Amino acid sequence: MDKKVKAFLAFAHKIKPGWSANALAGLIIPILRLSGVRKDIALRNIALCFPEKSRQERAAIFSSSCESMIWTGVEMLAWQKDPSLIDRMAVECEHMERIDEALAAGRGAVVFSAHLGSWEFSAAWLARHYPFYGIVRHSDSPFMKELIETLRGSSGLRTISKEENMMRVVSLLRRNNIFGALGDQHGGGEGEMIPFFGEPTSTVCGPAAFSVLTGAPMIPFFTQRLAPFKFKIRAEEPIAHPVGMKRDDAILYLTKKMNEAYEKMIRENPGQWLWQHRRFREIITD
Repeated sequence: MDKKVKAFLAFAHKIKPGWSANALAGLIIPILRLSGVRKDIALRNIALCFPEKSRQERAAIFSSSCESMIWTGVEMLAWQKDPSLIDRMAVECEHMERIDEALAAGRGAVVFSAHLGSWEFSAAWLARHYPFYGIVRHSDSPFMKELIETLRGSSGLRTISKEENMMRVVSLLRRNNIFGALGDQHGGGEGEMIPFFGEPTSTVCGPAAFSVLTGAPMIPFFTQRLAPFKFKIRAEEPIAHPVGMKRDDAILYLTKKMNEAYEKMIRENPGQWLWQHRRFREIITD
């Protein structure tokens, strides 16, 4: 293990719920708010999705988003020494039977969540309770790649790189595993133009494609931070597969439904979504 990674883990092991976590978050949150990192992009994203909100309301959403992002990192540090903390953080769990029923049917499941609440907590909790694999994009920095993989691995999370052959995902689903994806960010050149908050924008179709190819149901997974280290998690109703559609049309249909599920999640808790991402690159160009 890299020496810098060891040093970071030693620091992480000192962070616990309570004064140490509060002190760390209290130090970083004001810095992030004042630094204005991607603040303009975030505020423009918020204005595009919530044109009815006042400037003050949009600023409050941005401020809450910064706070949520920092707590996501601090909470992840805190469970490094004691991964069982992850289980205790889920204070409300709703409709997990929807995932259980999917596995009982033997087709696996495509569980998709958003960069909302804490996406790291979502994956960590699922990994501790189900045969779960999450798809990730590794950092170009060898240090960051090893550090993030080490932090994620503490929960038992198994990951699949976006660079791998995606037939591995198909194989995992056919062996009745769960594939987890965060499909709420911009899909780049390989995505399809699908409405999101009423605006056509590139959207990843991978979750829908895997669902269509294997018959695994697509299940939205919602995470809401009630307070630091306290979460409500909910498995939504699986998205019904269309009947009689050609494969490509079915993938587009399910991707559209995925975006609609994301909109619902974000509207419920706009201050907990990662607005700093350039989600609407076709519209917000700089």
